[in-house]
Amino acid sequence: MIETINATNARAILGGVTLVSAVPMLLYALWFMYSRKYHTLRSHVPWRRHLVSWLIFWDRLIFTKLLGMDRKLHFSLCSPGSRSGYGPGSSPGLRGYAAHPRIAWCASPHHLLLPSFAFAFTAERDGIHSQMGVNLDDIFTAAAKVLFYVPVLRELVITLGGRVASPEVLDGMKMFALAPGGIHEMIRQGSKVDRVYLRTGFVRFALKKELDICPIYLFDENECYKPIDGLPNWLVTFQRWCHRRLGVGFSIWRGRWNVPFNPLPYPCEYVVGVGKPIDTRKHRGMEDRERAIEEVMELYIEEVRRLFKELQEDTGRRKDVVLEIERLKSRQQRGLVNPKGKKAE
Repeated sequence: MIETINATNARAILGGVTLVSAVPMLLYALWFMYSRKYHTLRSHVPWRRHLVSWLIFWDRLIFTKLLGMDRKLHFSLCSPGSRSGYGPGSSPGLRGYAAHPRIAWCASPHHLLLPSFAFAFTAERDGIHSQMGVNLDDIFTAAAKVLFYVPVLRELVITLGGRVASPEVLDGMKMFALAPGGIHEMIRQGSKVDRVYLRTGFVRFALKKELDICPIYLFDENECYKPIDGLPNWLVTFQRWCHRRLGVGFSIWRGRWNVPFNPLPYPCEYVVGVGKPIDTRKHRGMEDRERAIEEVMELYIEEVRRLFKELQEDTGRRKDVVLEIERLKSRQQRGLVNPKGKKAE
């Protein structure tokens, strides 16, 4: 009799636990189905301003005060000696960015953090976006599709203005940030080498949609979380297989105290360098489109190199780090799409 009662109680408890766990999962599934529209929506979510205010508060408290990772913006258009650590009304050079109302902010190098979000978030946190002519309602961020399928992270990405990185979604946006190197760049960083990988796709899109281009250099992307060099061949192969077959990337890093996969960053200044915008107007009307793309790409690479050296000189740090920039073949050049953008047979 006692055994029967115990068995009945066990089944009841198990059923209760299953129900309690199933209800949140069902509610989140319903929320996910409803909120999928925000993956491609060309306007910000209604709760953005309220939640970002809280994110800024916790960012300052946790990362800046407790962990010692202080984000700072550096602007090349400002005069030497006054390019970093801005507050409201601090530099007339910021107004130079207002001359480019349609622009793609291109961030490199990409490692562990969300690089494309760093510029907009820091500009809003420091209250200087208005001086740059940046309307927060207009700026979005192109993000990898996989980020929109990770619970909690997807809500953060959507709130910060992340949208699926595809031409169909970005079409019509007059200002957005992206990481041209993507996952390919993320899984190839080194502790003493900043690696930037570029395809012509972002330049092609900018010319087609009449956008200017501004390089953004994440100077301390590989300092707050340090890439691990000399990974075993099987792990490197697995990383690249996940990227190639599944479209998923993951970094191998060391956090504070040299602990692998430690979420606590090294204390450092996380400097985000904003370069000189590249005016693409004279290239948009060129009959030879491939030549126009090549010329803009060369201007972009030249500006990235200049910005990297400027950051080394102005901060006095990372003098032993080397910048490597590699051109990759686009999907069209690899024969995956034809010139009209359709998949090749």
